[in-house]
Amino acid sequence: MKCLPIITLDGPAGVGKSTLAKRLATILGIPYLDTGAMFRTIALRLGPGAETLPEDELRARCNAFRFKLQGGGEGSVLLCNDVPVGREIRTEEVGRLASRLATSTVVRDYLKEAQRSLGESGLVAEGRDMGTVVFPTARFKFFLDARPEVRGMRRFEELQAKGEPADLAQITEMIRQRDDMDRNRAVAPLKPAADAVIVDTSDLGIEGVLKVLTDTVAASSERIVREVRCCPKDAVEGAASGVRDAAFSHMAGDGSISMVDVGGKDVTKRIAIVRGAVEMNAHTLGLLKEHALPKGDVLVTAQVAGIMAAKRTSELIPLCHPVPLSFVDVRFEIQDEPPAVLIESEARTSDRTGVEMEAIIAAQVAAATIYDMCKAVQKDMVIRDVRLVHKSGGRTGTFERRESSGERT
Repeated sequence: MKCLPIITLDGPAGVGKSTLAKRLATILGIPYLDTGAMFRTIALRLGPGAETLPEDELRARCNAFRFKLQGGGEGSVLLCNDVPVGREIRTEEVGRLASRLATSTVVRDYLKEAQRSLGESGLVAEGRDMGTVVFPTARFKFFLDARPEVRGMRRFEELQAKGEPADLAQITEMIRQRDDMDRNRAVAPLKPAADAVIVDTSDLGIEGVLKVLTDTVAASSERIVREVRCCPKDAVEGAASGVRDAAFSHMAGDGSISMVDVGGKDVTKRIAIVRGAVEMNAHTLGLLKEHALPKGDVLVTAQVAGIMAAKRTSELIPLCHPVPLSFVDVRFEIQDEPPAVLIESEARTSDRTGVEMEAIIAAQVAAATIYDMCKAVQKDMVIRDVRLVHKSGGRTGTFERRESSGERT
């Protein structure tokens, strides 16, 4: 049984993965793994053209490398054959070699097993396919992205700060080329996991993105603390206190709770959209479409119920602020196969705090009302996948969830 969670941060170069992964690992008191450094290390040691080697030879040469991870948080150190990996792997040329080598199934298979071995005790892993291939069952998955020109400027400024020569146009073009290579390669292309939280960092600072990450982790932090109880005392204290200090804005150091004071926040336009579904059999769905259920018009009733519930969210959720809603809507779509009613709720305000909870309550109460209206003919309906798909406004900016092919987009 794993003692600590696995958290993955995927995305292209220049989105802040390394900085954010280190910060998050430090907050949680768990190791940080830079998987890109593993590709770069092998690429540097094997040299140009390694991806063209015969598979047996390439596999044998990869098997000669042994990776270890020491320390935790920003103090984590990656070792290859007991030698710490250093700055020598951070050149643009090594980056290009690593990207070409990443097209090799042999190399990816070897590193996948090596990375999974390092993750047996929990860690924050950043790379390009952590949530899709290496750790598909990770507790938390994030996909960070940013516009190529923004990422190019970040790299340009980084090189200038080091006193190294840099050409902004050339750097941006190299980023575009690598994006094209990474996103379109046949083996493990760069893409978000279906259940990843997608964060566009183009217009967000490190602190803003970090808040998105820690707030997401906070939603399940109670389970994290329960799990780390099987770990050594210092790991438990580091993870538990880190999560509480960084993520539990409603909890004081002594464990008491209080409503967060939002008086110092700016008033901004805030929007939240939530989706969910009520699964039912075809017979029940047919009666619903024909308005033939005994309690009357299901969707009209559910829409009114959802809107009314959104307006009473602060009465239902203890520490939610009363928010002056400027708009609430609950929309439905009939899905014939598999039979279900798809729900989308939207809440808007101009205030100092967001309306995610109002949109969630609207969707959940609408779903419960559909169940109530239909339960006379079917008891085993399922309410599923109530999730935030869009949030905008406030200090953390915009959040968009990438929907899988089985979900409404």
